[in-house]
Amino acid sequence: MPADLSKKMTPATLGTGVLRDLAPFRSFSNQEANVVVTYEDVDQTLVVWNLEPGQENAPHVHPANAHTMMVLEGQGLFLRENESVPIKGGDWIVIPRATLHGIRNTGKGRLSYLAVTTNGPEGYVKQTASAPARQH
Repeated sequence: MPADLSKKMTPATLGTGVLRDLAPFRSFSNQEANVVVTYEDVDQTLVVWNLEPGQENAPHVHPANAHTMMVLEGQGLFLRENESVPIKGGDWIVIPRATLHGIRNTGKGRLSYLAVTTNGPEGYVKQTASAPARQH
């Protein structure tokens, strides 16, 4: 049975677990970076971030969540602690928990990336320097 891609997947709607096309999750907004939650369970959350030129997922920290990301298309900067690293389609990024990070689209085209995040004891928690933690 194929996965139901019309909404966020769960263990009940995942089907075989093989996804061959992330196009249904590439949804852009001219107003702000658009994040599409593709799958979520107690152990992990998968999202696709979609950034138009100039947009970013601003620097933030996950106190109890680690990330692995794959840049699907585009180019930009990976912001980690006090450095900026150029990234492009096909690059993998590994982010340990409690590491300040963000991504900015510095290219002329769209940037999308898949982020796989572990869920800590309180689920997915995102903290910015000027805002309290947000949970999914």
